Amino acid sequence: MSQHASCTNAAERRRRRLQRAPVSSRESDSVKVNHSQQYGGEEDEKFAKHMLKNEDELLNFVANIDDLYQNRLGKPAPFMTFILIGMQSSGKSTVVERFLKMCINVVKEGTGTRCPLDITCIHDADKIAPVCDLSGKELRCGARKNLQVQEVFELVTQHNAYLGDEGKFSSEALNLVFRSKAVQNMRFVDLPGIISNASVGVDNREEIKQILNCELSKPNTKMCVLLEPKEFATNPIVDFIDSSLEGRENWVHKATFLMTKFDMRLGDSRSGSKANAFFKEFKDNGVVPFMVITPTLPSESLPPDELFSERQKLLDTADQEEMGRFREWLAEHRNFLQTHPNDEELHSEYKDKIGFVKGVQHLRGILLDDTARRLPEVLQEIRSELASCETEYRMLTEGQRYHDPVALRLIVSDILHQVQRRIVEYLDGSLEIALKLPEHLQTLEDELNEEDNSDWADRKLNHFSDGDSEERWREHISTMVEWPEQAQPNERFLGGKQYQRALAFFQAVLIDHLPEPHGLKEFVPMATGYLAGGLQRENWERALVQITKVCCKRVTHPGINFFIKHVGSIFRRLFLLALEDVKAGEEMSATFQLLPRQVENHLRHRFEDMLWELMVSVADKSHDSLEPMYTTVDPNLPTFIHQAKSSEEPEVQENALVSFRNRMVAMISGSGAQAKKYLREESKSRATMKKEFLSEQRTAMITSDETNEILMTSFQYITALMEFNLVTLKFQFNHYLYEGFKEKLRVYFGSKLMMEEKWDELIEPDLAAAERMTELELMIQGLRESMQEVNRMQRLLQ
Repeated sequence: MSQHASCTNAAERRRRRLQRAPVSSRESDSVKVNHSQQYGGEEDEKFAKHMLKNEDELLNFVANIDDLYQNRLGKPAPFMTFILIGMQSSGKSTVVERFLKMCINVVKEGTGTRCPLDITCIHDADKIAPVCDLSGKELRCGARKNLQVQEVFELVTQHNAYLGDEGKFSSEALNLVFRSKAVQNMRFVDLPGIISNASVGVDNREEIKQILNCELSKPNTKMCVLLEPKEFATNPIVDFIDSSLEGRENWVHKATFLMTKFDMRLGDSRSGSKANAFFKEFKDNGVVPFMVITPTLPSESLPPDELFSERQKLLDTADQEEMGRFREWLAEHRNFLQTHPNDEELHSEYKDKIGFVKGVQHLRGILLDDTARRLPEVLQEIRSELASCETEYRMLTEGQRYHDPVALRLIVSDILHQVQRRIVEYLDGSLEIALKLPEHLQTLEDELNEEDNSDWADRKLNHFSDGDSEERWREHISTMVEWPEQAQPNERFLGGKQYQRALAFFQAVLIDHLPEPHGLKEFVPMATGYLAGGLQRENWERALVQITKVCCKRVTHPGINFFIKHVGSIFRRLFLLALEDVKAGEEMSATFQLLPRQVENHLRHRFEDMLWELMVSVADKSHDSLEPMYTTVDPNLPTFIHQAKSSEEPEVQENALVSFRNRMVAMISGSGAQAKKYLREESKSRATMKKEFLSEQRTAMITSDETNEILMTSFQYITALMEFNLVTLKFQFNHYLYEGFKEKLRVYFGSKLMMEEKWDELIEPDLAAAERMTELELMIQGLRESMQEVNRMQRLLQ
């Protein structure tokens, strides 16, 4: 196979994967795909073509989907909407009546409309009398269905009156679905009329600007602008939209224009040349309006019922009356041209825009074209939304288990078991977590910063935390020129490897922080005392014990506290990482993710209490076990090598060689008898070997040279003791802290916490979840009904 063919096949496989993937994952993909790839397949395209052939069925389906989005999903309607916008004097109410083919018996002085009215007209041959559905978030009576026209507009009037009493406008629309055999399929939003009077107290333009911008921010929204029958420059609606949308270039090419009340212009445009001249300024600004004439009654001073009846009769014949007036107007043009041959006919581009019916056909063509294009996309959105709602509903249903004490105990027990298993796995070594959460691996500096910034840094672990002893240890670390290479400070670790590094770092810092007793020279004579045990002799041994005790105590004990807090900070963090890991990678991770925040916080606090209790215990054991190491002094300490006199050096070297040779013979032989023999001889040798420690010859009053001798021997002994203590502490930390943590974790999370906890006290009612589940039930019902309707119609195509 050629490389080109291979690449083509790979691209095709990827395209199919993108089609199968959920919308959310496709949208996050870095590679952009076109609409046909991103949304529906061939079935959706076929369905869209079928629906386009039946406009009534299509618009009915669109109305249901728009209602679903607006009133159940809380989203803007997905299909195209025309915003009807004009000044109060532009005849907007008559245009709405022309769309609905129904007289609106609502007459109110001033601004009667204070919120958008979102209207979907659906041609329904079975509806001789219109049937309406009305809904809206702010509608006080709630959603209503199967209403008569008069009922609808009474409710709309009441709603606007309520807003008027509050002295406000609202961007929350009322949604009206209007089914009638008299209407054409159309969808538009009627905005409040704009008051041209800008005087204080009556100007509503800023509120309308906000509503306009709110409506235009919704997807697939276009404007239908109502112009007054006067020159372009004197049409205030154009300036209003310019200022609202920051320039004409941002909106004029996307708008459709209706010039209402055109009968007022007929007298000034009796010739083709005058009419063409009138429209030229509009055309130069990208505006060629449809001309609309709506007949009016000679007088409206009639009783209300009679007035409504007469207006409805006039509206029923409005299309015929309008075209009659325009035919007469065009006839005047022809007559004038016959008597004035140099004049001209009305340009064809203007002729094509005569009459309200032409305007409606133009708007409906745009609407249907957009609907057919958008339908496959919307179908896929509905499927994705349904899957998302069902998943969320299942999660919330599962989450209700956390409000049952018995179920909560079982779930938490499972979570803690998984957390405990993960923590132990991290300590024993986990390549999986390193690959899964690389951003959580830490360098030594990361660990030290986290410990230093934690609330435990200043928390008292024991009496060695008093004063600034621990801080002196931290300060020493900060002043170290370079950190020990063997601790691998710049490597990023997690879990057991962090503990190993912390221990190596502690040992290195303890060595670097090795006490220097020479600074105590002036205090040494006081440590020798007088007549100790009744003996008239300088007590150098007591001074050495005191020096060793003071130096080791001031350095080692704060270091132990620091090390335990360092490791505690590492262990403390592992709980949160393990919990995050369990939520993401377990069979029950979806359920674990629903763990209430208050329960999670409580478990974290209980874990930290358990860990701090362990740290206090380990610190006590470590300090207690170390104290005997400097309470008494043993010149035969294995790591202590005294400075022998020149006369004794050959003997010392010979004894060392003999001891080493005997040890090697015992180890190589693999014989228990040989090993025992070596240990017995070694013990005897240590007991009988003469080892110089402090000089036997001493002055009655200690001299400076003698003080230096004590200090030098003390330094040598402290160095040897530190080396010995490092080995001892390593075993203690490994046993009490590292292994002790794993054991306490197993016992505490395995049974102790489960038995001690009062689970019913951790439960809080989740009213928000119950309310959300009710919302989701309605959303799922509407989405399923929509998909059932789609499936029903698709089956008819097969």
